[in-house]
Amino acid sequence: MTLSSSRDKSTAPFSFALLLSFLLLCLALGACKKAVAPHTSDPQLEGIDQLLAKELPPGTTMDRVVRFLHVRGYEMLDAAQPHTVVAVVHHINPQTIQPEAARVTFRFDKDLKLLTYDLQPAPTLPIN
Repeated sequence: MTLSSSRDKSTAPFSFALLLSFLLLCLALGACKKAVAPHTSDPQLEGIDQLLAKELPPGTTMDRVVRFLHVRGYEMLDAAQPHTVVAVVHHINPQTIQPEAARVTFRFDKDLKLLTYDLQPAPTLPIN
């Protein structure tokens, strides 16, 4: 057995561990990159923000956003600016079992694709 072949065998576990560590790091960075930054710092609106981020990601068409709001019965308000949709979204947060409400302004690009949305607190509906 030569010195070079024994060195190759002894570095194989290290090389494998290094490659595995690199792959895990890439996966972790990819998962972090996909995480969506919250649109609010208000803990009362986190449930609505999570719902909207999941159902209406950036790039969603304006028609799809309007259909989503209409099907769920959310109140549509007059938008003062072009390429915007404004609605009041009511939601029961499944983690806290508390009602949440937000005035949401959706902003679209020139091709009517969702860029972002803003959340402002709104009065909640009474629970019957």
